Amino acid sequence: MASHRLPERFRPILKRPLGILVKNEHLNVSSIEKELNGCFLLVSVGDATTEKLLSLGFRPDVEVVDSVEMRVPRSLPSSHYNTELRVSNEAGHLTDEAIYSVSNALYAKKPVRIIVFGEEDLLALPILATYPNDSVVAYGQPNSGMVMVRINDNLRKSTASILNEMDIVLG
Repeated sequence: MASHRLPERFRPILKRPLGILVKNEHLNVSSIEKELNGCFLLVSVGDATTEKLLSLGFRPDVEVVDSVEMRVPRSLPSSHYNTELRVSNEAGHLTDEAIYSVSNALYAKKPVRIIVFGEEDLLALPILATYPNDSVVAYGQPNSGMVMVRINDNLRKSTASILNEMDIVLG
């Protein structure tokens, strides 16, 4: 399977929150509910993010985890899911296998857990580029909080352009 490397010039862009940053000290049921109002699908990317959402009573429709937090091995979040997908994806890359898993998760019986062997961070990109409008993708902002990104046409286009630069064309 092919692997597509993220160009270096996008790293600083992707380090900034792509959506609303809910600071750690404000992460609670009401702050999450506010961001999820009218949400079509909830997707979590990252073990700590998934665990935090679950602890507050929010079950992601799709969770993307790798059993690593801040480069330290950890246990996978305790969760109930109907479908489990396992993929390999090296740091700083997106493999075709990982991209297909994101697509398959959209149509699989929910909730879905995608377990990534390698690094899961960049899987947010094909999710942001292909999932339905008003889906919310939650991911961690290290040492700050949780970013909640609501998918819309503009975000989908900008994310697709990053993927195109990685020689990834989504159908």
